[in-house]
Amino acid sequence: MIRPSRNQSNQNYVFITFKLYGISGIDEIQQKLTTTGYLEIAWRDELLSWMPSNYGGLSYIYYPQGDVWKPDISLQNGFSKLEELGSKFITVYINSDGIVSWRPFHIFESKCDIDSTYFPFDRQTCHLDFVAWCLSKRDVSLKQGNGIDLADDLQSHGEWNIVSSSASNHMDQYETKVRFTIVIQRKPLYAIMNYIIPIVLLSILDVFTFTIPVDTGERIGYVITVWLAFAVFLTIISDSLPKSSETIPIVSIYIMIQISIGTLIVIISAIESRFVHLSDDEPVNTILITLAKKCRKRSVQPEPKITKCMERDETSVTWKEAISALDKLLFWVCLSVFVLSTMISLLVAGSKYI
Repeated sequence: MIRPSRNQSNQNYVFITFKLYGISGIDEIQQKLTTTGYLEIAWRDELLSWMPSNYGGLSYIYYPQGDVWKPDISLQNGFSKLEELGSKFITVYINSDGIVSWRPFHIFESKCDIDSTYFPFDRQTCHLDFVAWCLSKRDVSLKQGNGIDLADDLQSHGEWNIVSSSASNHMDQYETKVRFTIVIQRKPLYAIMNYIIPIVLLSILDVFTFTIPVDTGERIGYVITVWLAFAVFLTIISDSLPKSSETIPIVSIYIMIQISIGTLIVIISAIESRFVHLSDDEPVNTILITLAKKCRKRSVQPEPKITKCMERDETSVTWKEAISALDKLLFWVCLSVFVLSTMISLLVAGSKYI
């Protein structure tokens, strides 16, 4: 029951190695990382040493973990309630020279600050901090042994890959602790195939609204259908996108840009449908007249192939002609915004993945 040192003024050194079997899950809302594995904890117990020759050559024994002294190591940044490591059926290995080895298996639930800004190309760094809960650093000093040892049969996770791992020693005014760091990276293929590509395709359909003549009557139905498809798709994938309010994922900003463009296209199409049916006697806006005349100049063909547009009076511009010229301009503007927003979003989000 007492600290295993014949001289209680001496400090006991405890060495910890983390054997990791796999990641069980990550909860982005609760900021929780769940890992499976066990700790290899070793220390010297001066009160449990003997001469093997005095006991028939006995060089080691196994003893229940509850019947020997052991450091009260616990997960400092644990997510669940504070509880003892290991179970009653686990034994400790005791060598004749007093070296005690304890291997408690556990499912560790630790706090982890999840930053979903670069979803689905995000990389997370999570820590597991182990401390001797009641013992000060004058009594027990925790040291990292072999760091994090990844098991040979490491369990793969469907969404995350373990990129790297490390261990370090930390000391503050009252205690020492061992920090195990795990760097994990999200597998982006599922999100790309199910979220990003459909959004890009719907956005392209939105842009090509301006290639449909506004006076045909099909345009409003088309643009509303695309907008509704966008809304239904976002409803379907909303449960799969990061839900934390701490950070705003770039993909969410990208989606909002595209749906804003889609909403603007619906409004413009509705306004254009009103103006295209105005009488030719109604005056056309000066800017639209300028656009239409530039369109005429670009569409001039060598004789005798003169367009119907050029057979008209050079100074007269109808609403239909003006709206057609405006559609050409809006098509290239929206296409440019779509390409730029897509490229910038992918480059910024993917920079953390490369």
